[in-house]
Amino acid sequence: MKRKEAILVLKQLLDNCVGLDGHYFELLPPCSLTASEGYRIVIHAALKKTTKKKIEKILLKHDLAFQEGNLWKTKRSKMEPDTFIIYKLKPKNHN
Repeated sequence: MKRKEAILVLKQLLDNCVGLDGHYFELLPPCSLTASEGYRIVIHAALKKTTKKKIEKILLKHDLAFQEGNLWKTKRSKMEPDTFIIYKLKPKNHN
């Protein structure tokens, strides 16, 4: 996603998902080695189901994908996903 869109999505997430307050966020620059196109938003937090549902609704509006995993080392890492990566998939080439 473009930088402006990433900032807009991040603002919408913070405005609409109270459960995200106080968590660690990163805006990662474009990387040609990933399946994503443009910037990525990374949230380091173990998220509640209700917060995830709100995030998913916002991402659907922007045609964005997400991936969860245990990338951030905390005591909770063993039990629940603690990293949420938001990105736009690269379009597939049609030959």
